[in-house]
Amino acid sequence: MAGGGKAVFRHISLEKIDRPLEGSRLEIGSEEIEELAQSIKERGLLQPILVTPRDGRFEIVAGDRRYLAHEKLGLKTIEAKVVESDAESIILDRATENLQREDLSPLEEGVIYGGLRDKMGLTVAEISKKIRKSPGRIERRLSVLRMPESFQKALHYRKVSMAVAEELWSTPDAAKREYFIELAVEHGITQAVANKWVNEFKKSVRAQGSRAEGGGPSSVPFENVPIYRACDLCKDPVEYKNVVELRVCEACAGAIKSAMSETLEKKGGS
Repeated sequence: MAGGGKAVFRHISLEKIDRPLEGSRLEIGSEEIEELAQSIKERGLLQPILVTPRDGRFEIVAGDRRYLAHEKLGLKTIEAKVVESDAESIILDRATENLQREDLSPLEEGVIYGGLRDKMGLTVAEISKKIRKSPGRIERRLSVLRMPESFQKALHYRKVSMAVAEELWSTPDAAKREYFIELAVEHGITQAVANKWVNEFKKSVRAQGSRAEGGGPSSVPFENVPIYRACDLCKDPVEYKNVVELRVCEACAGAIKSAMSETLEKKGGS
């Protein structure tokens, strides 16, 4: 962590502490703070926050959530580790702490890597070395920053997986990309289904191009492109027109899935 001199541990008034001017996480949910506050109330603060002196006050380097949880509990002071830290060390320390969190979305992770790249001028290889993440993972998360906002939101709120977003992003038409991501968020799809959507659309575009060269109509018939979703049981792609709805309660749905899983396992072993 940051620090050019000896660290000092002390209890500091919350009124003398400033939150980070630029956060690495896009948002901190109220439920998240509520859960942490309850944990601190029951078990105490397990790890002091990290702060650095700034003009007679203290700026949070790491531990913003712990600080907010203390505010939520109405506490007046918080245990802190005080260190002298320069701007680059603060950026790196904040990134390191946030990357240790298990609930980071691909977008949040991309924002962290983007900050290290843009604020510190680091290459992907240098980021990889400093934070011990593979260059491939860093490249993929940085690519999220180039995706349309609709894709970023779907990834951030975990409506689609990274693999699904990447498949749909390869659609060579902006309007169709938006249509696909909307469908994916609404219905939930696998990577295999996303791949089928994109490939079927690309085929229709090529076919339409061939017809146009022969003197036929030049518009792309979006409505004629087959749309697939994943079967809830076997997970294979199935065209929407062949999807069968079965209205059952959650308990019955679980029982059906369990029975089907046993049947599929028996078939696989026979």
